[in-house]
Amino acid sequence: MVDKDSPVSGDKNGGDSSAYCFTEQDREVAQLAVSEFNKGNFTSCLQNLIKLEASCGHDVKLAHNKAVAEYFKSELRKTEQFRKTFHSICSQAHINLEDVGSLEDVDNCIFYYNQAIIFFHLKQYASAFQLISKVFSFIEPMEESLAQKVSMLLLELLLQTHQPEKAIPQLGYIEQQFASAPNIPMGKLSTEKDIKSIEKSDKEKNIELVDGESDPMKLRLLHYKIRCLLKTHQINAAKRELNSISMKKNLPTIFLRANLEYLRGNHRRAMRVLNSLSGNIQSFKDIGEHIPALYYNNMGCVHHYIAKPNLSTFYLKKALSEEEDAMRALITETEGSNGQPLFTLGSNHNLEIKYNLGVALLHTGLPTQAFDCLVDVVRVFHMNPRLWLRLAECCIMVHKKANDEDFNIAHRRQDMVQGVVGSNIHKKIILSPQLARETVPKGEEVSSAIPSTRLEFASLCLRNALSLLNEFSANVKNGNNEHPSVVSLKLIGGHLTGPPGVLNIPGLGPLGAPGSNLGFGSGGAAKIPVQRTCYGAPSSPLSETEVESLRCSVLTNSAYIALCLGDYIMALKHAQELLRQPKLSGAHKLLGHLYAAEAFLMCNKISDAIEHLNPDNIKDVSLVYPGETELDKERGSDPNKDTDGPSETKRMMQSWCPDKIGTARAVLQYNLAVAFATRGELDKAGETLKRVFNARGPECEVPTHVVMLALYLELQLGHSEVSRNIVRQHCPQFK
Repeated sequence: MVDKDSPVSGDKNGGDSSAYCFTEQDREVAQLAVSEFNKGNFTSCLQNLIKLEASCGHDVKLAHNKAVAEYFKSELRKTEQFRKTFHSICSQAHINLEDVGSLEDVDNCIFYYNQAIIFFHLKQYASAFQLISKVFSFIEPMEESLAQKVSMLLLELLLQTHQPEKAIPQLGYIEQQFASAPNIPMGKLSTEKDIKSIEKSDKEKNIELVDGESDPMKLRLLHYKIRCLLKTHQINAAKRELNSISMKKNLPTIFLRANLEYLRGNHRRAMRVLNSLSGNIQSFKDIGEHIPALYYNNMGCVHHYIAKPNLSTFYLKKALSEEEDAMRALITETEGSNGQPLFTLGSNHNLEIKYNLGVALLHTGLPTQAFDCLVDVVRVFHMNPRLWLRLAECCIMVHKKANDEDFNIAHRRQDMVQGVVGSNIHKKIILSPQLARETVPKGEEVSSAIPSTRLEFASLCLRNALSLLNEFSANVKNGNNEHPSVVSLKLIGGHLTGPPGVLNIPGLGPLGAPGSNLGFGSGGAAKIPVQRTCYGAPSSPLSETEVESLRCSVLTNSAYIALCLGDYIMALKHAQELLRQPKLSGAHKLLGHLYAAEAFLMCNKISDAIEHLNPDNIKDVSLVYPGETELDKERGSDPNKDTDGPSETKRMMQSWCPDKIGTARAVLQYNLAVAFATRGELDKAGETLKRVFNARGPECEVPTHVVMLALYLELQLGHSEVSRNIVRQHCPQFK
């Protein structure tokens, strides 16, 4: 993050007086102006620039340097005034900042660089990356100081736009050209031999610990190197680099170490590292980040991942409160947003924290509150398919919270009977028409396009998600999918029930993402394949594997909602497409067969429905998407993984029912009995139902609907006494 010593002052080099036909006295004044600027004496610098202007007349570069000096004198607060002056100067020099292709002179690079700096702090990373990429093409003839700043900005933008495989050779270039200490560029570590030679040399010599006081440039590059390794999930290599940094109260180092432990699955250790944040932490207006908000957010993310959503919600609410208070205090102190320093303009992480909070609230079982948070986020990050799925999940949870109670016959027995009329021999029992307890939001009928927790809006959300996923798949198939030019701060994020993200800190940027599938070579080698990714802001981009898994979730939810809304043709289409996916978790396969069977049954295609209700179709009911990610392999090979508790990475965020293979097959057989009964084969339905009921046990829970179906079959067969016995046994309050 840029502060008072930021590279926005790169124009001080671009405005070197040697470029002009000055007198010797003018050159001395120009050199003095540069010297005063470097010392931070901006008033004195301006006075010298005014002298030059009086002596030499109007000059574009001189006017440019004067505008920048005035901007720094205002402590980077008068951003709008500087931008107007800056664009006016560019117009006078016939420099079109909107047309990057028009840059042909190395002397004009400073104008494009400063514009890129402004875009960067406004979080317009796509625009900044486009400008700085063009400027970097003139890096060879460029003055060394400006070349270094251009290279560093390009490196930061590559990380902000999630292109670590391109950031690695860029880091190697910077180390080779500008770093004081010799180092082997990461971009050249492509063979196992290179890696082993470095590991051997590290063991043979004592590595001197790096700290920011002795060599700030080396420390900064080391931070970049660790960020690249974390983003590509080369965890062991990142650990070695972190061990070479002196553990002083250095904020980027602390956050990087916490993120490393988080990615390794050592969540309690990550919390201990975060808790080491103490002492004299700089204020928001000085560094552009509010550290307490980042701390609470990160603690919330860690607690979410160890399946403690209530604690996660507590910390994330604290983070949101801290962020809002800090922004409010800054605006009050600076008399409005126009007086904020440049490096604080893009530092409001309100939406990113709300995204995290929305996911945590959803897992806490508060879908309405989660929906309110996520609706705010979707206004900005509407290109994220996973965010649309989250909104749909909120609506589904409002409609039906869980399946557990459907398997508790003792608890649901009162729902089987609607009421009793008459008495004695005239007593009659009125059975309930259905056992479902779906909740329908009250209120007037509204358009499905208006955000609400209705299933109609959920259907729209899922269509949006599916459309975005299909667009990504089409681009991949056509071979024109590139890394997205992201225009906002990214947080790390898990897939499906995975964790929300960890915010970045000054000079650090976004960290890694558990669950991503970026490859890495043995021993943390930099053999990094280029991955095609799908836009996932405010989380990290989704890999192809995550997209496939996400598609399964979207199709499953789409089929369920279509069934609830009575659109059986669409439900069947979604269920069949789900079952055609090349990889399916056991739970998704079970639901795909159930939804397809129900849709066929409602379309009066009973024979087709029966084919889907074969219990042999189901081999497991896990929620894990098939295949182990590279991150899982790295964690499994980590000898220092935390062992002070159960396996936290495998703990489910939320219970899933049915979670036993016996229960799943009982559900299939119950639905098979329903199909037989619908076709009029009552005896066959009764036999099937009897097998289901007799299979009850610890590993096989039976749904309450079995009792209702048994009662229906006995009544249809004319066995009135048996029907009475069923009521007496399961509904004793109505004897």
